[in-house]
Amino acid sequence: MNRRALPLVLAVAALTLTACASTPTISEQDASALADLAAVAGPTSNVDPATITSTECWLPSDHLIDDDSVSSTTFKVLCRAHYTDASGDRYQDATCVGDLAAHPALDHCYRWAPYTGEPAFDDFPAVPAG
Repeated sequence: MNRRALPLVLAVAALTLTACASTPTISEQDASALADLAAVAGPTSNVDPATITSTECWLPSDHLIDDDSVSSTTFKVLCRAHYTDASGDRYQDATCVGDLAAHPALDHCYRWAPYTGEPAFDDFPAVPAG
């Protein structure tokens, strides 16, 4: 193999493996919470709903709060609302606390800045919301 082609071959192999990684199974409870998260994460973080192109969040059932002062189905996740404005594609991150057993799971999130400007959630993988 040509030595100059090796980096390209390795890059294609890495992308192929990433694409083949298993998508988490999303329970009905998670799907319902993710739909609620998609509806509230961006707008309650001051993003115009008309500009939102997608929202991704950590999987709620993987981020339950272990605290006796809240129900065992209470979760805390990060969500990223992707949107477009006059300057191009942007995103706003939010911290969202809700309850998998509640309907809706939550009614607001809190604008959060530490991940803003980053290309991905580095701590945990995100799944599409909504």
